[in-house]
Amino acid sequence: MDRITAMSAFVRVVEAGSFTKAADTLNVPKPAVTRLIQGLEADLQVRLLQRTTRSVTVTAEGATYYERVVRLLGDLADIESTAKQSLAKPSGRIRVDAGAAVGTMVILPALPEFYNSYPDVQVDLGIGNRNVDLIAEGVDCAIRAGEIAEQFLVARRIGEFHFVTCATPQYLAAHGTPAVPSELQNGHSTIGLMSTRTGRSMPFRFAKDSEHVEMSPPHRLLVNDTNAYLAAGLSGLGLIQAPGYSVQSALDAGQLVAVFEDWRTTANPIHVIYPPNRFLSAKVRVFIDWTVTLFERNTHLRRR
Repeated sequence: MDRITAMSAFVRVVEAGSFTKAADTLNVPKPAVTRLIQGLEADLQVRLLQRTTRSVTVTAEGATYYERVVRLLGDLADIESTAKQSLAKPSGRIRVDAGAAVGTMVILPALPEFYNSYPDVQVDLGIGNRNVDLIAEGVDCAIRAGEIAEQFLVARRIGEFHFVTCATPQYLAAHGTPAVPSELQNGHSTIGLMSTRTGRSMPFRFAKDSEHVEMSPPHRLLVNDTNAYLAAGLSGLGLIQAPGYSVQSALDAGQLVAVFEDWRTTANPIHVIYPPNRFLSAKVRVFIDWTVTLFERNTHLRRR
């Protein structure tokens, strides 16, 4: 039995919480993972995992073994990568996750530049509004807007943005331009964006001097995707409140018109996050560094 492979499989099962998820992230059949763990337990003559038909839990001995194995594998990766890094270009596949708006409007258009610099790195880019579990799903890093709830992850703030309230010129011509946020409660149609965390519509927020306003005006339409949200706004169905970077091209082209420009929303941070590790592989490190530079160059996303 390859002891290092078995240790790696054990760590993945513990972090993923199941043999099936571990096998998926390791890209090997589930029976192969089972055999590795069984062989490891036989060699050690100790039960590491408690299995039932519904769950996998770590025994007390397994928890102690896990902590030491994680450190050992980290040190081994550090030794190997340090030896290779000066001789080899970053290469291999990385898994990245990003929100729909950031992924489609910021990351994807700039990826040719990244590939020109690092042609041997392959990027698997997951785009959506669900906060993935980086460790359980084997994701190397993610780009997220808002505050980071998972305190155990490394979070590097790379930018920020403000929300812009806007509508099409045709909508404003037909319904009038609201002068203050309270006018959204009557006589205007708004489009709502569903929060993936709460399942409810996200409120409209405004700030002017020391005054802060949060409201949930009646929505003509509620959607659960940021790209669909922008498309609904561009169709003239009502007012939207969207990240400034996502509507800037439509504002510049006159497809949308901003309202309440003296009511500025508070800044929303953007982070690149990744699991804690004393050593990042070269391929992940260069992608994170490239992302930092990309956001620094963007006047609508640059950290102030």
